[in-house]
Amino acid sequence: MRPSRIYTLLLVFGLATTAWSQTTNYQVYALFVVNIAKYSSWPNLNGELQVTVYGKSKVYEELQKQNGKNLNGHTLKVTQANEITDIGESQVIYLADGKSSALDDIIKATQGKSVMIICEREGLYKKGAGFSFIVTENSTLRYDINNTELEKRLIKVSKSLTALANSMI
Repeated sequence: MRPSRIYTLLLVFGLATTAWSQTTNYQVYALFVVNIAKYSSWPNLNGELQVTVYGKSKVYEELQKQNGKNLNGHTLKVTQANEITDIGESQVIYLADGKSSALDDIIKATQGKSVMIICEREGLYKKGAGFSFIVTENSTLRYDINNTELEKRLIKVSKSLTALANSMI
């Protein structure tokens, strides 16, 4: 990756984390999701990059504003699902906090597929999600990465993303 892209990524995440306040800023979560997708790659991805928000989260409304955006030659398609059967052919599943208990079912339903699971709730990267968000002591939004799980699913994450991670397994 070119140095200018790395600096841009650092700037975007830096601005996003300083935009955090006492209330949940779902715009920041959505910005992270889009940038995580932008700096990741899937095998045999053609045309659309589908991001599905599983459960109710205001992140869905914020991601809708990015619907149709071009990410590395792929059109971002944002959908919402409340049932496992509605996930479809998503490349990214954003698991809303209120549906965190469904993580095991989502992992089973997507087993053997190149699907990245990003969780709103802290710590779920230890239970099989690719990413999970964490709010640090100084109210900064960060993320943890389960690179082992992502590699099993043949998803490659740029070194820039891993360098910015709070922690990684």
